[in-house]
Amino acid sequence: MRLPKLLTLLPLTASLHAAQWYEEMQIGPAFSSTFADTYQGEERVAAVKGILIDLGDGYRALFDTETLRYSTVYKGGLQWGGTPWTGAHGQLVKLANEEGSLLTTASGTGWADGAGSFEDKRPIIEYTLYTQKRKASKSEGPYGNVDNASFKGFYRHGSKIVLDYEVNGTRILDHPAVVDGRFVRYLQVAPHSEALVGLIADGSETKFTTSDGASVAADKNTLVTIAPSDKQLNLTIATGEGAVAPISLDSAIKGGPGLWQGKVETEADLSKDTKSPWVVDTITLPDDNPWKSKLRFGGFDFIDDNTAALSTWNGDVWVVSGIKEPGKLTWTRFAAGLFEPLGVKVVDGTIYVNGRDQITRLKDLNGDGEADHFEAFNRDVTVSPNFHEFAFDLQTDAQGNFYFSKAAPVRPGGRNFDAILPNHGTVIRVSPDGSSSEVIATGLRAPGGVGVGPNGEITTGENEGTWQPCCKINFMKPDQRPLFFGTEQSRQDLKDAPYTEPLCYLPMDVDNSGGSQVWVPKEAKWGLQAGEMLHLSYGQSTIYRVLPETVNGTLQGGVVPVPVKLRSSAMRARFHPDGSLYVLGFRGWQTNAASECAFHRIRYTGKPVTIPDQLHVTPKGVRIHFEVPLDEELATDPTSYSVQRWDYVRGPQYGSGEFSVDNPDEEARKVALGKESKGHKSRDNVKVTAAKLLDDGQTVEIELEGHKPSMQLKVSYDLETDEGDILNSSIHSTVREIPN
Repeated sequence: MRLPKLLTLLPLTASLHAAQWYEEMQIGPAFSSTFADTYQGEERVAAVKGILIDLGDGYRALFDTETLRYSTVYKGGLQWGGTPWTGAHGQLVKLANEEGSLLTTASGTGWADGAGSFEDKRPIIEYTLYTQKRKASKSEGPYGNVDNASFKGFYRHGSKIVLDYEVNGTRILDHPAVVDGRFVRYLQVAPHSEALVGLIADGSETKFTTSDGASVAADKNTLVTIAPSDKQLNLTIATGEGAVAPISLDSAIKGGPGLWQGKVETEADLSKDTKSPWVVDTITLPDDNPWKSKLRFGGFDFIDDNTAALSTWNGDVWVVSGIKEPGKLTWTRFAAGLFEPLGVKVVDGTIYVNGRDQITRLKDLNGDGEADHFEAFNRDVTVSPNFHEFAFDLQTDAQGNFYFSKAAPVRPGGRNFDAILPNHGTVIRVSPDGSSSEVIATGLRAPGGVGVGPNGEITTGENEGTWQPCCKINFMKPDQRPLFFGTEQSRQDLKDAPYTEPLCYLPMDVDNSGGSQVWVPKEAKWGLQAGEMLHLSYGQSTIYRVLPETVNGTLQGGVVPVPVKLRSSAMRARFHPDGSLYVLGFRGWQTNAASECAFHRIRYTGKPVTIPDQLHVTPKGVRIHFEVPLDEELATDPTSYSVQRWDYVRGPQYGSGEFSVDNPDEEARKVALGKESKGHKSRDNVKVTAAKLLDDGQTVEIELEGHKPSMQLKVSYDLETDEGDILNSSIHSTVREIPN
């Protein structure tokens, strides 16, 4: 297959070592990320929300989508960093622009406001910048979008990129290019009644020439003035002598030649298991693809019952067809270069992708199976250069609102945080048309996914860390918003809000990194009842059946593992129209995933479901309901059960040890507030004083000595069905309330 010329980003030292995957991957002409560069001899953050545009012949332009300015245009390579690429925590992808720069601009606004002012009124933060040599330095910089301008997205026409933005209410299309070694901006400017003034470059050393309709003036900086016009203007701004003829960009925004015109076929690996209640089929991935794209899928949704769209951590969107009756599968690369997209939602056939910078609406304008229009659907979220600001998941509710979670900026090593911006550690709701957004929960650290329940419930996972004693499942009802979920640094505006306890705490061996949640729909035949919730563990590559109950008005509950084996982690799950469950996950860090990525279909075979479906706290212990009749002798034997309980300490330290409930060590708990306590292990072994099988033959009731509330209650059982099938597992629950 002959491939078009694409952006393959190589380091300056590529010839001195074997190429890494990220050096060989063909990313395409537009690469969105946070970038560093060299400015006046010092390393800086060149653009927090940046698009690196390949101009051909080794030239690249970095466009800052918050300030609408070109941070740098240069000829050269990259020095790789960034967690999705090299795995480094804190380093950025750095432009090798020390030599060969055609222009640079200082951080600040790219266009003057209506009064002619370039004053940057955005808030200032202080963040830690890690250089390629791991040397940390403090740097101050403004954050967020400038008030007078807004980025609307971009169009791709073959390998050409046309930026789309508004300045003082005027639409501008901006196509950067290099022509005969000269940097040229082809602009198409809508009618406007006032002059528009833009920053072209620092200083006045570089010569710029414009076509009719604009003029250049150079003093401290080089500025362009676009004269008022009652009709559309096509004009150019170019380095060097002599005006470059303008062109119309109309045809370039209607779809153009594709870049990924090839299909990769794989064969599904179908389970041959006929005995288990659930069997796992594997939707085999196109790992061997012409573009050397590394496939770590972190979000997906169904386009129709035979087709799904999937996003990769390193910026791709792929479409796979043939999933309805998996056999031969056909994969196509739909888009590339997005900013760490970890959430996908399809609405009315259109693919929406959630990345760190924005929700992007992808449109195929000419029907060739590739995205031509990367529309900025909503970009309200604020971002800093911190490596840990993941934007997780993308879901919708019955009204069409979008939901995703935003991590807090953990420092390298996991302890504490860098500067907190307004959206850090939150759950965000975006209106159906993308015009507005709202924070509905705060106090999160690393909420690896979200869930939207059938009645408007919103859930998240959460990871152990500062102010988070362990992993947990957060839960909120529609009438409870907004809520504070515990991380003090990311309280945001909820200054006096109480800490909202989770539905359930989860110890590290059950879930050390939480993913999404999903509810069983009414039409599914998956062995669970409609309306039941599943929780995914990225860290333990496990799916859990959630067993909630409300006692004295308090929601609490536990989890029990669904007995399936996944080839990779469990991050995202959606029910297919045929009732099967598709599960997706990849391996980054803090996971026991066996392989780097896997996409599964989990089918229910109709065999008896042997895990509990109900957990109830009683005045004397717990009641557990199974969906199969139990062997009475084992069910009524107290030695068939083992029970432990313990507490955690929520405080400013990273995570928590395990603390006795029966014999509280107040001094140890006090110490845990000022010193990490993960080495403290003091679980209470709880005696089972009686076990009873109720009249239905499927419910066991066990009595516990000294029954009392605890943050963690582990009930292990070793039972059999009345036909001799072994039932051996554990329920981990949180007991805050005990009924009278």
